[in-house]
Amino acid sequence: MTFIDVSQGPPTSGYITGYSILCVVSLLCAYWAVSIGRSRQHYRSFFSVRVLFPIALTMMALENAALAASGWIYDDLVERGGEANFDDNLFFKAIFVLQSFEVPILLIVIFEITYLVHKRRSVNFCGMYFDEGVRIQKTAFTSCILRNSIRSLATFLLVMGLVVNFNLFQSGTSVDELAGRAGWWNLSDVDAQAGIYYLLLSLIPTAVLTMVAFYLSIMMWRYGTESAMVVHSSICNPWFYLFFGTLAMAIGQVFAAPLYTIMSNAGMLIFVITILLLMAEVDKDMVATNEVAGFLVSVAQKGDQI
Repeated sequence: MTFIDVSQGPPTSGYITGYSILCVVSLLCAYWAVSIGRSRQHYRSFFSVRVLFPIALTMMALENAALAASGWIYDDLVERGGEANFDDNLFFKAIFVLQSFEVPILLIVIFEITYLVHKRRSVNFCGMYFDEGVRIQKTAFTSCILRNSIRSLATFLLVMGLVVNFNLFQSGTSVDELAGRAGWWNLSDVDAQAGIYYLLLSLIPTAVLTMVAFYLSIMMWRYGTESAMVVHSSICNPWFYLFFGTLAMAIGQVFAAPLYTIMSNAGMLIFVITILLLMAEVDKDMVATNEVAGFLVSVAQKGDQI
């Protein structure tokens, strides 16, 4: 998106350091996601978790790297004469495209993880019913509609992100320049009401992800508290990680310019880290389930021998 604000000159050293840290952490998270996707059998059948999730984290790293390097690129453009127009830079055009994929991919990933957990343990989920890890035939249509609805929503958010990133429907007002650089706080700017819808359009994709993530985090917390193989003594358990990550992402969307860019990226990264922590908890539950299943098979075989 148009997340680089050159109206105040190049970013300060503090911002550059912050973006650099976010870039490094994003790369570490991408490596962690690749490791989990390749080493866990239950994730290999989910393309979004195994492949798209690490790609989204790599995109986040590139976005933060672009923000960290924007100061040097800004100075280079100014030295060549004229204004620092990032829209003409091919590297930033590529970043504008890639950044639009982050929210749709994360939306699909958290849904697929929630679906996987409930399916493997045959726990009812969003009108879908399972038996021995398989969908019941009478809810197959509901399952198809729900999963394709999530994919359609992700595609819609991708298109919306591209529209904002490339400024396809600017109204020519000052608030247009805030799209991608300011959060919900700037919607109260009474001097820019004419173009407020464009700023709102830039905030909708992450807002939709936040709302869906809040619901799915509650579903995961309910599963971890009531149905997980690894029983926790308190309702405050690791299955609640995603809720706090979603809360951090929502808070990051509130800030006004110029804090919005770094705070929203930090909130998104915290959200990603909680997804990875949740995936580790899912691994424990899957391993426990397989151990119990293996034990029951061994008991049945021993019974047959007797």
